[in-house]
Amino acid sequence: MRHLTSKISASLAALAVLATTPAFAADAPVVVNTVNGPVQATERGAAMRSYFGIPFAAPPVGELRWKAPAPAAKWTAPIARSKTAAACLQTGADSPFRTRGDSEDCLYLDVHTPTGKGPFPVMVWIHGGAFTTGDASTYADPGPMVGKGVIVVAIHYRLGAMGFLAHPALRDADGSAGDYGMMDQQAALRWVRANISRFGGDAKNVTIFGESAGGFSVMTHLASPLSKGLFDKAIIQSGAYGVADQLTQAQLEAKSTTALETAMAGADPGVACAGGAVTAACLRGLPDTVVRGKLMSAFERATGGVIPSIDGKVLTRSIKATFAAGANNKVPVINGSNEDENLLFLALAELGARFAAKPPNFNPADRSFLMTAEGFNKGAEAMASQTGVSVSDLAGYYPLSRHGDDVGLQPSRAAAAAGTDSTFSCNGVNVSARIAAQGAPIWMYEFRDQTAVPLFGVFGGKYALSLPQGAAHAFELPYLFGMASAAQNAEQTALKATMSTYWTNFAKTGNPNGAGVPAWAGFKGGTVQALDVASGGGVTAMTADAFRDQHLCKTAWAKQTF
Repeated sequence: MRHLTSKISASLAALAVLATTPAFAADAPVVVNTVNGPVQATERGAAMRSYFGIPFAAPPVGELRWKAPAPAAKWTAPIARSKTAAACLQTGADSPFRTRGDSEDCLYLDVHTPTGKGPFPVMVWIHGGAFTTGDASTYADPGPMVGKGVIVVAIHYRLGAMGFLAHPALRDADGSAGDYGMMDQQAALRWVRANISRFGGDAKNVTIFGESAGGFSVMTHLASPLSKGLFDKAIIQSGAYGVADQLTQAQLEAKSTTALETAMAGADPGVACAGGAVTAACLRGLPDTVVRGKLMSAFERATGGVIPSIDGKVLTRSIKATFAAGANNKVPVINGSNEDENLLFLALAELGARFAAKPPNFNPADRSFLMTAEGFNKGAEAMASQTGVSVSDLAGYYPLSRHGDDVGLQPSRAAAAAGTDSTFSCNGVNVSARIAAQGAPIWMYEFRDQTAVPLFGVFGGKYALSLPQGAAHAFELPYLFGMASAAQNAEQTALKATMSTYWTNFAKTGNPNGAGVPAWAGFKGGTVQALDVASGGGVTAMTADAFRDQHLCKTAWAKQTF
């Protein structure tokens, strides 16, 4: 189950036993002896070593399926992987962000260390993907941050139904159920506290950070009593959404029951629970054809979108209620979002429509796939029914004429602005205001680079969509990690250097400011730092009102008032 290498010599194994690293070692050694066993580094050039696929918990399979993570077994031969271990089981086979080769045996993490003398601050990365897709392999090159003197740890956690199902048959002895994916993250953070000094890290200086579902995970850790003491600072990237939308345990149990019934109804004969009784043993024995092929997608449909729930253990009340009561974990925070978050999702819709055309059409000059004014009005009606904001108010807040001179793009841009405000931006600014009111250090940003390279939609070097994505959801990630769509020109390279410096300064000291970067004022005075290339306005301060109309955030999106 551990896929240990059989090619490591006995002498190297003996060396591993001795490699209990002093905290002030000059470099993390080639072989590090963790609490459970030795791991061997992959050299990544002169500035970084990576230790891939380290187990931080037992494989959550068989009797351990839908249980809190159990301790990993010990091993003796060094684990010597050259890439990230298999991703956790994914939902959404058609998603462009889905990782192939996924597995239930997935509770592993990667450690990326700099060269030089420690102890180094530690940054623990929690990947996004709507709690249904994603893994650590996309972020296997954190060189822009590691090169500035921090250790980056990238973790896996159970996704979709495997991480968040809460069927009544799965209730723990204390009556709680669900949120196993969040428990995985907490187990990984405990592993970091216990082991990272052996890699030259400072176990007393740990920053958690994540984007989208990873950012929502950070919000959850800030709210969870079980996460108290597991980290020292936090960075929320496009994660301050849905803070009042957690389902209660009873609600999620009902939806989980529906999802299971749907999956079992389409299952092959012979896999139903004996006598029709759904028990924990029956669920833990379900074959892959039911779990992977049916339950994962049925759970996503039944819930309408996977997020952590009020399970009674990880969360005893909603994130919003926890913060409102002042019961959240209070640490220094960076919180932010992107200027055009929802353009990503509209672009995904356009891409899907182009694929579905017969024949598929990837000619961006053909603008028939763009949202029309009529489509915007229908979308406004749907948004009104979900949010309580009237269609007339939406039209008043987001008139098409306010969204550029290109009439063909106006409906898409207006719809994206409404979705961005209601989901990310207004909620984010309200979260920042709440943290500031509590007296905790808080800095806020908006990523605004309209020239950012799209994360999808490029085929053969050509952009295939009519809709520009601008500074869309997740487009800040290549400015922190070495990714396929990394910065392409001098302006973007400069922004990348500034952002990675802000992030690592914060990890080191709890303050993003330092030599060589523009001053970043805290949010207490309502200041938001614009992160943009020089030709777009540069890295500069703006007021919260300029960032998002505060009347709009506190009236139109009253549900999101935090």
